[in-house]
Order: sequence, then C-alpha cells, then structure tokens
Amino acid sequence: MTTPRETLVAYLRDAYAMEQEALSILDRQIQRAGSQPHLADRLRRHRDETEHQAERLEAALHRMGADTSALKTMGAKLSGFVQAALTGMADDEVVKDLMAAYTYEQWEAVNYRIIAVVAEEAGEPEVRRLAEESLAEELAMAEWLDGQVAPVTRAYLARSGGNEGVLTA
Repeated sequence: MTTPRETLVAYLRDAYAMEQEALSILDRQIQRAGSQPHLADRLRRHRDETEHQAERLEAALHRMGADTSALKTMGAKLSGFVQAALTGMADDEVVKDLMAAYTYEQWEAVNYRIIAVVAEEAGEPEVRRLAEESLAEELAMAEWLDGQVAPVTRAYLARSGGNEGVLTA
C-alpha cells in the first residue's frame, strides 16, 4: 500500500511528463496555425505557461526530495510527437488540432485537480497551491479554445471552399 506522499510523487512525475508531451504538441500546433495568427499567438502564450507548469512540477518534486522520471518524460515526448504528426496529416489539421488541444487541456485540468487533492492528503499545501495555479491556467486555455471552435471551423470551411450551405449567423 502506498502512502499519499508516494502517490503524490508518482502523480507529479506523471504530470511533468504530461507537460513535456504538451510542449511537443504545442510546438507543432504553433507551426501549423499560421493561417490563424490569433490562434498561433495564444498557443505561444500557453506554451510559455506550459513551461512554467513543468518548472512548478519539477520544483514540487525537488521539494519532496524526488526528481522527474526520465523514462516517463521520454515516452511522453515521443507520444506528443506522434499525436501532433497524426493530426498534421489531415486536410483540416487546424480543426483537428483545436479538438486535440481542447481535449488535452481538459485532461491536464483533471490531473491538476487530482494532484491538489493528493497534496492536501499528503500534508503538502505548497504543492496543492502550485497544482491549483496550473489548474487555473489549463481551465482558462480550455475555455479560450472552446470559444474558438466556431471561428476556426468557419475559417477552415471558407479556405477549403466547403462552406456552401453553412450558416454563419
């Protein structure tokens, strides 16, 4: 049976790997968002936030006398590369990237919620605070992405010539 502290270290390592994967995905999404400059700009800002989130996780691990897992980090980076490459092969890559980004933000958010609960149970209020800070950033990005669904989809349809019969009320 593991203690809350051991569980917290494992979850922090998982989250660090998750953020490394996110950086790989964001790098490719930024490159492909050229037709949507506002999207590329927001993705760049979120990439900066993601780097800070990874730094927070690393600091939390060091605070607990642990460090990141090189194996998990390497696997996550590879996974991020594959995911970004797969959506990049689609004709509607910017729409697919938007769907993937929104889904990923929700996944990151639930991870930070879980870390906050485990940190509280482990008696680590500072780690909980760091998790909640990252959680707020992930939720803000998810909300922003949600607001981009209609405009990005409409822009894709307009570029592809597939907007016949599409209502743009």
